[in-house]
Amino acid sequence: MSVEQTTQLIQLVLNSVLMVLACAFVLGGLLLRRSVLENRLQATSIEYFQILHRINLPRSTSGGALQTNRLLFLKKRLRHLQNQVKTSRASILGIYYALIVFAVSVFSLSIRSLISAEWLVSGSMTLFIVGVVMLLVSLALVVFDLNKSENPLWQDMRDTLTQGKAEIRKFRGRRVTPLKPHRNVKAS
Repeated sequence: MSVEQTTQLIQLVLNSVLMVLACAFVLGGLLLRRSVLENRLQATSIEYFQILHRINLPRSTSGGALQTNRLLFLKKRLRHLQNQVKTSRASILGIYYALIVFAVSVFSLSIRSLISAEWLVSGSMTLFIVGVVMLLVSLALVVFDLNKSENPLWQDMRDTLTQGKAEIRKFRGRRVTPLKPHRNVKAS
């Protein structure tokens, strides 16, 4: 391999590795956002079934219209949250696929450094372009999902960050502390 080919190969590997890192960062944010959406979905469905249970009780007649209106609102919100979770799942899946495609691109470039086959470079570039397209489509799904969201973007981000901090605190609370060795105290 000439110096130019080696330089080109290094640049291609760096491009693919940077895209793998970009996918990993975006994936982390999307997984956190999906967690927040699933928590909202769970809380909303619990409230929905509690109100549904109260309405079905024979002795509760007061506030029936208010509870029915709240029930309809929660039903609509449940459908909306379910659609958001589906869209979030599709975008996360797209990011996973892009991550795999970028990893295969790096792998093919690594093989190119061992084997002198020019088709590996063009195949790797094709994989790189496919990965970028998949990443952009996934990001477009996220933007579409954020556009259809009930909450403004800043509120979604705040809720996501708050949820992330709570999960970190919960994880830190589960740490197992090492046991201290017992000292054998001799009776005197």
